[in-house]
Amino acid sequence: MLRALFALMSLLPRGLRRHVVRALMHGVWGRLSHAKVYGLKDLPAGPCLFICNHLSNADGFTLYRALRPRNVVFLAGVKLHGTVMTRLAAETMDTIDITPNSPDIEALRRCVELLKGGQSVLIFPEGGRSRSAGLLQAKKGVGLIAKRAGVPIVPVALTGTEKLMPINDSDMGGERLYHADVTVTFGPAFRMEDLEPEVSGSTDARQALVDAMMRRVAALLPPEYQGVYAGGPDPVGPVTPSSAAPPSAS
Repeated sequence: MLRALFALMSLLPRGLRRHVVRALMHGVWGRLSHAKVYGLKDLPAGPCLFICNHLSNADGFTLYRALRPRNVVFLAGVKLHGTVMTRLAAETMDTIDITPNSPDIEALRRCVELLKGGQSVLIFPEGGRSRSAGLLQAKKGVGLIAKRAGVPIVPVALTGTEKLMPINDSDMGGERLYHADVTVTFGPAFRMEDLEPEVSGSTDARQALVDAMMRRVAALLPPEYQGVYAGGPDPVGPVTPSSAAPPSAS
C-alpha cells in the first residue's frame, strides 16, 4: 500500500511532489518519533559543518526536523535514488549526492563551495549506516572538507533512529517505521586548529584528524553507541540538559 502511494506521488510535478511528501513525512514522524533535541540554542549563527553518526535512513529527516527553520544541505549516498520511497524522501531535503567508499571529488568540492558561500552542510563521516549502532571509523574526506572550508564544526549525536526505521539490507525500499524514542544532541562547536594537540606526531595525519573529530561525536553518545571510539579521551564532555536547550518535541 505504502509503495503504491509513493509510486503515485512520484508522478506529481517535482515542486508539488516535494511539498506533499514532506507533509506526509512530518505527519508520520510527529506520530512515531518521540524526539528530544539538546544543544540547539548554542549553535553558531553562521555556516557550520555538522558531523553526525549514522544509524538509519530515518536520520536525514530526523535531523532536518531538529534543525528547522535553519536550512542545511545533506551529503547523501546515491543509492537513495535506487527506490521510489527513498528517492522521494531524499527529495524533501536539499542534498548533495555522493558515491560512498570512493574519492568523489566533485561532491567534496561542492560541499566546500557551499560552506564558503554561507550555507551549512551536514555529513555522516562513517560513509554508511552502522549495523551495530556503534560508531564506525570515519572516512578521511570530511577532514579535507573541514580544512578547506574553515567554518565551525558541530558534532551531532543520534540515538534511537535505528529503532525508528531499522535497516533492511535485503529490501531498503521496504524499510518500515516504528514508534521509537529518539534523541538529537548538538555538541559544542570547534575548529580544526583545536585538534592540533591531538593529532601531533600521528603516522597518518589525515585519519588522526577525522578520528579526533569523531571523538567529539562519541563524547555525546551513550557507551553502547561509541563503537570504535569507545574508551577514548573525552575532549568536550557530554551535553547535559542543564547546559543544553530544553528538550523539544520534533
